[in-house]
Parts: sequence; C-alpha cells; structure tokens
Amino acid sequence: MNYGIEPIIINTDDLSAPVTANGLWENRAAAYHMFDVPEVPKCSIVVLAYNRLKKTKYCVECIINYTQDVDYELILVDNGSDDGTLEFFQSVPYEKKQIIKITKNIGLSYAITAARNFFSGKYLIIIPCDVYVTKNWLSNLITCYESDPGIGFVTPVSSNVSNFQTVDLAFSDFDDMQKKAAEFNKSAPSKWEERMRLINVVSIFSRPVLDIVGLTDSAFVHDFLEDDLAARLRRSGYKLMLCRDTWVCHDHGVLSSDERDPVASRASLASGRRIYLEKYHGIDAWDDINNFELTLSALLETAPLPDGKLRSLVVDGRCGTPVLEIRNKLRRRNITDIESHAFTTQAKYYLDLQTVSDDVQCDRIDFIQSCYADNTFDIVALCEPVNTYPSPITLLQRLYNFLKPGGILLFKLRNTDNFNAFLRSAGIGGVSDGDLPAVLPLNDVPERLKLFGGRDISITMECESLNKTDLNTLLQMLHSVKPDANNNDLTRLITKNYVFRVTKG
Repeated sequence: MNYGIEPIIINTDDLSAPVTANGLWENRAAAYHMFDVPEVPKCSIVVLAYNRLKKTKYCVECIINYTQDVDYELILVDNGSDDGTLEFFQSVPYEKKQIIKITKNIGLSYAITAARNFFSGKYLIIIPCDVYVTKNWLSNLITCYESDPGIGFVTPVSSNVSNFQTVDLAFSDFDDMQKKAAEFNKSAPSKWEERMRLINVVSIFSRPVLDIVGLTDSAFVHDFLEDDLAARLRRSGYKLMLCRDTWVCHDHGVLSSDERDPVASRASLASGRRIYLEKYHGIDAWDDINNFELTLSALLETAPLPDGKLRSLVVDGRCGTPVLEIRNKLRRRNITDIESHAFTTQAKYYLDLQTVSDDVQCDRIDFIQSCYADNTFDIVALCEPVNTYPSPITLLQRLYNFLKPGGILLFKLRNTDNFNAFLRSAGIGGVSDGDLPAVLPLNDVPERLKLFGGRDISITMECESLNKTDLNTLLQMLHSVKPDANNNDLTRLITKNYVFRVTKG
C-alpha cells in the first residue's frame, strides 16, 4: 500500500566508500575524504554570546579583521540575550554567516550542541564572546592540529586562564594588545605542549573527533566539562596540545562582574568533581591530573643530555602529567625523539598512563627492579617523595642503577622537619603528614648518592603556600625559641619538599 510519503534523497553519486587502510589514523582519515572538496569551508567559526554586547561586538570584529588567511564560515549564536545581540548579528558585514537565535538560555551545552547541527566546515571552532582573537591565530592553531594525525584538540595561551595557560603581554589598550600579539604569534613547533587537560579558551574540533569523541556529556552541567572532554579525547587515542606560539585575549578576570555567585560556584565545582570521580572510577580531576611537578621538570632545562633518542622513566606520576612535562621541557630544547616509560604502584592510573606513554608497568614498588634493566634510561623521575616508600635508600639505588652513565635522576625528599613538626614540638598542634614519610636527614641523602657514584648533585626547595600573616606569625614563634633565627631557619620550616637532581657517574 502506498501512503504517498516521499523519500528523503541523499545524493552520494559523486562519493566513494572509505578505503580500507592499515591503521587507526588512516582509517579515520579515509572515512572523511568526502569533505576534501572546494565548496566545503576549511573552518566553521561559532561565536557564543549571551548579554555582553560590547564584548560580543569586539569579538566578532577581531574575527573578521584577523582571520584573513583561512577560509571560514561564521555561525553567530545568540543564547537568549535581551541586549540587542540578535540585531547586531544581523548587521555583521560578512557574507558567509549563519545566525542562530535561542530564545532562552538553558545552558552552554545546549547552545554548543545547537551550533554543531548547522556547521559545514572541516573544523568546528567555538569562541566565547569574551575572547578576542589576534593576527595568525587560526593558521597557527591549524598548523599544529594538522602536524600529527594523532592530535585531536588544540587551544592557544591567553590572558585570564588557569591550568598554567596564562601569558601576560602587559598591553595598555586593545590596539597595543593586537600589536604585541602580532609579534608573539609566530608559529614555532618547539612551543607546543602536550597536556593531560586543557582549559578551552578557543575550542577546535575536526569532524572525526566530533563524531568519535563528541562535544559534551550531559552529566556535567557546567564545571568539569573540559576535564571530561580531555579524558574522552585521550582515551580515544588523541593528543591535546597547548600552542604557546599563539595568544588570544580572554576578557574575563576572576574579579570581574561576570563572575558567578561564589557560593553557587563552589557548589557546582564540588558536584562536577564528584561526578568526574564517579565516571572515571576513582580518578580525581584535580589531584590526579594536575600534578605538574614544575620544580622537578624544571631541573631538566639546563641538565646536560646526550644527542639522539632519549628514554625516560617516570615512577608514580599518577595519570601522567609528569610524563608530558618532561617531554615538553625537552621539546623546548628541540629534543623530540623521546621514548616515555611509566611505572605505577596504583592500578587505577594504568589506563590514563597508557594514553601518554610508550610503555606502562604496574606493580608493587618492591618489584620495580624486575621490570627494567640497568643502564637503560637517560632520565628517571620519582614523583612521590622517596621517604614515603619503604626502604627509601634501597629504592634510590635501584632507580640510579636504571640510568645510563651520564643519565639524570630526579626525585623529592619530604621535609619532616617543617613548621608542622615545629608546632607539634612546641605543644601547639600542627597537622601530621598523611603520607607518613620516614625521617631521612637532608644531609645524609647527598652522601648516599655520592657512594652510588653520583655527581653534580643539586637541591631545590618546594615551599608551602603560606600567606604573609601566617609567615609573620611563624617567624615570631621561631624567634621566641631561637632569638637569632634568620631567613634560612624560616625557609627550612616552610619547605615542603627538597627536590634533587643527580647525574650518574
């Protein structure tokens, strides 16, 4: 029986089926070859706006003025504004544009999903209306994206952003900002950093990434959307890259009037963090991902290293940020041929470590010696303090033996003679160290390293974050028991960890 319903015709006459390839990236690329045609714009740039008309106007102006070298369509999304945003969008003098009007703001995720349904480019770029792009911004980001089929997400550095992504250009006004940004934005692969997570100041997705990974998980209403996206990208095989060769302005300071109610903000953060912990089976979005180990990895900036391929081993680096930090530090030195190994004593980190390492081993620390041969690595980094392990000196000997001659050992020693111990000894209180570190005198460690054959031993301090009032109070208490106390005594009390670098002789 014919009910007179006309079929929907999808014309594929000029297309061909994906060709079977031999690998993950080749197969994914082959499935999207139909978008490599002249009529498809390179990029679809989406501007998300809600009731910040002045910022929105400058945001769009910057896109039009400073996106001269990439073909793009413009999708302008008014997410429920009542300040004339729609009328402004209608007046924007750009031929290849679409306008989406959402009558009521029911969340960022809804607006992003709506925009996705209308884009036609090879890449989808999402820009909030308080971000102002600069010269070469898009061509630089696309250059990074297309440099490796395994890259699935890139974002620039900016002003007013967390996650160690802020760069201060110290501009006086927007004209000065654009001038300084033009000098800054020079494509340089040595300035690209692979990250475990990124704050998405500007978001760029290819079509394969969108289809494989998706945009948002509705479980995360506001906070931790970016953390969840990062985890899904990595677990789908993709890398996340921070482009330190590209800067944009994020016009949203933490003290601005745009900031959310602080009580609601804290509640949202707590909820998002809890949901992330639940989804990823005990992985904490902050403690397990954001362990940058900046002091530890900084010791590689000037360390003498051999030419050619390097092999690194990171022990107990949680989900893997220290693995990437070592690679990023070496990249800045134009060292890119690196084989990364990771050892963890906690099985919950195994999967995430696999996303950033060439090889991962999981076992008790007592069995690490059965996993690796001596004279194997150029760099060995122990990320948890050595005196939080049983038999710390034995562990140092084992790690030292893994090094090739001239290799670098990096490790931390928890200071058990800190201000908390001082307060407890004075009968005032003081918080006990939950890691239960063994008492290992600072002066004993270099002597043991020398007995191993170590040389060029350097020690750096990681200090506790105490405000000025607490520091003054601590200094007064110190003077009460030691009148001749000086800054060195105070520094010893506020040192959390001593960080060592030693070269194998």
